[in-house]
Amino acid sequence: MVPALPLGSALRRGALVTAANWPVIVIELVVESLLKFAVAVPVVGGAFMVAVLLGADVRTLVDEGIRSMAELILNLLTNAPLALASFVAAVALVGFGGSLIMFVVKSGTLAILVSGERVAPDADRTPVRLDWFRRSAVYRVEDLLEALQHFRGRSIALAVILGLGYAVIAVVYALLIRATFGLTDDPVWVSVWPFAVAVITSAGLVGVAVFNLFFDLTRIVVVVEDCAISTAGVHLWRFLMADARHVLGIFGVMGAVGAVATAAALVATAGLALIAWVPIAGLIVVPLQVVAWLVRGLIFQFMDLMTMVAYEAQYRRSSGVDAARSTPRLLVHRA
Repeated sequence: MVPALPLGSALRRGALVTAANWPVIVIELVVESLLKFAVAVPVVGGAFMVAVLLGADVRTLVDEGIRSMAELILNLLTNAPLALASFVAAVALVGFGGSLIMFVVKSGTLAILVSGERVAPDADRTPVRLDWFRRSAVYRVEDLLEALQHFRGRSIALAVILGLGYAVIAVVYALLIRATFGLTDDPVWVSVWPFAVAVITSAGLVGVAVFNLFFDLTRIVVVVEDCAISTAGVHLWRFLMADARHVLGIFGVMGAVGAVATAAALVATAGLALIAWVPIAGLIVVPLQVVAWLVRGLIFQFMDLMTMVAYEAQYRRSSGVDAARSTPRLLVHRA
């Protein structure tokens, strides 16, 4: 067992390895963007369905944005059960199918980063120069495609587990919110109801964050150990028992960085919205929005991937996985 890296070293190593294999950032951005576009298709179709059934203004629905549009369509279709069921089924089918493809691709990109981290020199002892990046850059299209095929089945199984986990959390959240409705009938407890809803919502968000953490760590163990999901669960439990402090450190730091980055992105979006009101300057808003979307997407993808590499670096040291490789190519074997 190799001693764990300090928090700063683990994050630095994750950032450098991810930067050395930068094509995976672009691949993940493209895949997630295609998924969002695919989900937007039935949502836009639902907007036209609402316009036909209820006489709503399509332009008003579209101007709300995809997420707000979906919520508005759900509310408007409450009195049309068949149309509501069709809309929900269409969005769920496209979202679930797209998620399966996305996680298969993510397994391949993660395998590339795992291979790069294994062969990357020690960034704390070796000067980080161009040669360091050359030795850490292992991205090859052939390796990516082979990893996609090799981890395809387990990636689909993990995606199904993720979907079921979200469904369980959503059902529990809905039941707890419904249970609190009784507080509104009692004048003594009616003032407590908003606080109860806030507590339940906060607990739900924490539950989703913890579940996502376990899901990401399981993906890492599956790729690093090339094992079954059940075996990965056992290895993950041992890892958390031995090195939970470093995992929580990475999770906390990157969560805070993500929150700051999200706030900065919202401020930038609000600034572009103000520019749109200026007659002449408004002409350049669309190009600025495209550039802002692209930069934001690349930054957030980079942060997510460097976090995964940091987790993987700590897990590899804790589990004693041999880092020595004679070649940077992925050593995967067909099942």
